[in-house]
Amino acid sequence: MKKIRYKFSLLKEITQKGSGFTIVELLVVIVVIGILASIAMVSYSGITLKATSAVLQSDLRNASTILEMDKAKNGVYPDTEAEANDGKGLPKSASTEYQYTVQNGEYYLSATTSKTNEVAYYTSSTTSGYVADGVWSGHVAPGGGTVDTTSWSQLSLNNQPQSCAITAGKAYCWGAGANDSTTDSSIPFAVNTSGVLGGKTITAISQGSSFICAVASGQAYCWGTNWAGQLGNNSTTDSSTPVAVNTSVALSGKTVTAISAGSDFACAIASGQAYCWGHNGYGQLGNNSATDSSIPVPVDTTGVLAGKTITAISTGKNFTCAIADSQAYCWGGNSDGQLGTWAANERIPLAVDTSGVLGGKAVTAISTGSAHTCAVASGQAYCWGRNANGQLGNNSTTTIDVPVAVSTADALSGKTVTAISTATYNTCAVASGKAYCWGYNYYGQLGNNSTADSLIPVAVDTSNMLSGKTVTAISSGYSHSCVIADDQVYCWGSNTYGELGNSSTTSSYVPVAISSI
Repeated sequence: MKKIRYKFSLLKEITQKGSGFTIVELLVVIVVIGILASIAMVSYSGITLKATSAVLQSDLRNASTILEMDKAKNGVYPDTEAEANDGKGLPKSASTEYQYTVQNGEYYLSATTSKTNEVAYYTSSTTSGYVADGVWSGHVAPGGGTVDTTSWSQLSLNNQPQSCAITAGKAYCWGAGANDSTTDSSIPFAVNTSGVLGGKTITAISQGSSFICAVASGQAYCWGTNWAGQLGNNSTTDSSTPVAVNTSVALSGKTVTAISAGSDFACAIASGQAYCWGHNGYGQLGNNSATDSSIPVPVDTTGVLAGKTITAISTGKNFTCAIADSQAYCWGGNSDGQLGTWAANERIPLAVDTSGVLGGKAVTAISTGSAHTCAVASGQAYCWGRNANGQLGNNSTTTIDVPVAVSTADALSGKTVTAISTATYNTCAVASGKAYCWGYNYYGQLGNNSTADSLIPVAVDTSNMLSGKTVTAISSGYSHSCVIADDQVYCWGSNTYGELGNSSTTSSYVPVAISSI
């Protein structure tokens, strides 16, 4: 304070000199004023941060006491935050939001402030602490153990540096914006279940460009960017927490079984039919229109889909493909032949060409990328569309608008393909329990300890993490890929935002295991 008082004295002395002070003295006055203003701003920020922290700590202490009282009364912790305090929920201030879940008989609780999204705390029945970076530390189990994660059931990657997966009916994401779409996380972060997902079992998840959708207890939910209505809740307002997809019209009374999020639109299967919402500039919603829709609309069934039951759906950058009665159908943008047949952009479904390699074959899986599509039919992989980086896997870089067989001359020789996943410029597949990739490899996303592109499938490295393991699911993104092997998740490629989920930001050209949660 002595130094500050001296500066005030200097300022007074200079101003009392009248008009005779120098330019140097004037500059000193300006600098002093700036310094004092900065000190005041820093002090105010510090006071505000401390006040926010105090509110969060107080809310958590009160909530923790109520949860303990609930357990003492009922013998167990409440299933959801809303059931606590005899159905009144947990006490909180106007700016505090809770994330609460129960695992293995213990509770995990975080309190965050919507004002800053930078300060968070966690607590449980046996441990509590402070998290400075805003990432929920509920992944630390009471007593230092870890939550059971031996049942990973689904993966989802897209053109974003982020990964998502499901275990035990809960969804977790890691990478860019994984913490409620606001903060990066290099470890799996639980999707918020304090709102519409409370008490629901998540069975499917899919990432679009800056938004995510999921299926929970037979209904669709989305969160993230919403400029084109891609959240499907009859709004264009972004949401960092899940919102329910509208069920007042097309989805009324229907049970959603699958979902796929594209660039800025999404589609779902409900009661054997397809429904889409969001951006529709290329006819990707399939309803014979080019008008965006912020609520689900049914995909046209007056043509090739008449009387057929849809069993799988996949959304790309500006187009959609589906499987119905073991055949492939696509609609939307077709600049590179990604619809699998020669046509301009199509607003209603078209049948993928079966005059060549797909003739007589039953399609069992399909996946759409930025401008190419791949499918599994009778145990083999077939692709069509853009091929500048070898993403069709046919030892060529020629774009083609009808299906071609992925090369089986080397890595896939004698193997049966069971799953496939397309990204922006690359593709990955599961064959005979192992992972194989092809196409663009600048970030090491092919997983073969290399950064060289490959026009044919190459085996993902099994010398370390995947040694002796059986791969059951795979998902490829723009710059990284992930698999589920022996019920655990492994990823490789770029890791700038923690998208490999291994508690680091170091990229890897071979698979690494995600951190336990």
